[in-house]
Amino acid sequence: MSKAEKRQFKLFTKKQSGNKDYLDLFELIDQHRITDKTTLEGKFKKLFPNTSLDNTARYLLKVLLDCLIQSRVNEQDIYKLLYGLLRVNILNERNLSAEAYKELNRLQELSADTQNTLIKYIIYREKLDYLASNNFIGYSEKEVVGLQMKGRDTLKNIRNTHEHYSLYELLKFRLIHSGKALSDKDKKQLNDLLLSEMSIVNSHIRGDIESRKLHLLFQSFFFTDIGDYKSALKTFHELNRLFEKNIKLWKDPPLDYFSAVDGILDSLRTNGYFEEMDFYIQKLNSLDKPAYPEYFCFWVKKTIQIYRLAVLSGTNKFTEAVRFMLKSEPALWKAYSIVDEEKQHELFFYTGLTWYHIKEYKKAQKALAEIISKGKVNYFSAVYKAARLLNMIISYECKDLEYLDYEIRSYKRSLTGKYKPLATEKLIFKVIKMNPDFNNIRRNEIYWHQIDPLIEIIEKDKYEMQIRKYFDFVKWVEKKFKKDAG
Repeated sequence: MSKAEKRQFKLFTKKQSGNKDYLDLFELIDQHRITDKTTLEGKFKKLFPNTSLDNTARYLLKVLLDCLIQSRVNEQDIYKLLYGLLRVNILNERNLSAEAYKELNRLQELSADTQNTLIKYIIYREKLDYLASNNFIGYSEKEVVGLQMKGRDTLKNIRNTHEHYSLYELLKFRLIHSGKALSDKDKKQLNDLLLSEMSIVNSHIRGDIESRKLHLLFQSFFFTDIGDYKSALKTFHELNRLFEKNIKLWKDPPLDYFSAVDGILDSLRTNGYFEEMDFYIQKLNSLDKPAYPEYFCFWVKKTIQIYRLAVLSGTNKFTEAVRFMLKSEPALWKAYSIVDEEKQHELFFYTGLTWYHIKEYKKAQKALAEIISKGKVNYFSAVYKAARLLNMIISYECKDLEYLDYEIRSYKRSLTGKYKPLATEKLIFKVIKMNPDFNNIRRNEIYWHQIDPLIEIIEKDKYEMQIRKYFDFVKWVEKKFKKDAG
């Protein structure tokens, strides 16, 4: 909840009568910033031994929702529309159909500035029902047919929007459960979605903002998925412009706009355009507002932290990165960790990477362990792979060769039957086995010629960028073989 919402809630509860155990529970959670149920149960039982936590929590949720809905009805058009439809239903139940029709006309005017086609259709349907029940008095056949046509066109828009969302959701599903495309073969498996999306775009009745937004969202994530980051960046820029021209249509919180800016920053990072990232980091900064829910603000803060550290690391400002990290609020690493697991992992990765650059290897491995050893492992995740490889590199720098032998065998076993290893993964395995730190110059020259073709593949293959955006593994290898050591 935002600070303003918390104030509204406290004012709202003053109007309530009777026992207010639910308010004590709210204060307990709010003041102690409790985020897990076990801790909450312990503290609540100690303070209120004769009160049921579950019953109190259920009632607290009810009162919170009532309060938030009431405040939204006064502030946001979507809530005004939904509340207005409830008024229409009540008026119809009381046989006040003329008043209901006036309310529908008011709602129709209000809905003109929204992109909610479902509500627009309900309004058309309700108006037609009213006209039919009143024998179409005062309306010509042409006017009735015109209203029916508007309703039909709106239904077509709803269907197209549903189909578009379905494709976008399937793309995200495949991305989450199968990982990003690692080869042209993987890319071809996404072509069915691309062709279907093009068909929807070509058949759409008109280019409204919602359909344009969905098209750009689909395209941008499709290009990201197949490793075409330059096309993804271009599409994300276009999506960002669309959002900024239509601020009134932002949701609360503005998750779609956040996703667009995040996509731009990810594409800039992947292409190594670090000097251009600050402008968009500032855009993220503008989303960290007290008016937005706390979870969203922490999500934004985590994302800013990730890209700030990425820029400082990418421009070799390692000491500055440590200073920036140390002055960040400690809650950043713990609060709302399950909102976006990938973001949480990226945060710990860049924390580990920052410590790695100043040779604080134990601190680096402690941060990376949050990705590698805790929670459910996603072997398809690029940041998981990067964390695992960086952890191997740190172990090599610490000369922990016995552990490395076990770790590489364990990692290879985890890949069996899941996906084909990336060339970057093969390179790190090979280099660690070659052990260049303990070889003479002649032997390393021989080894270099053996791995040079693999490095060429990595530098040309766009699919390798998905893991190299986190850390330049090739550069580390070159330094080990005294190649381009600057």
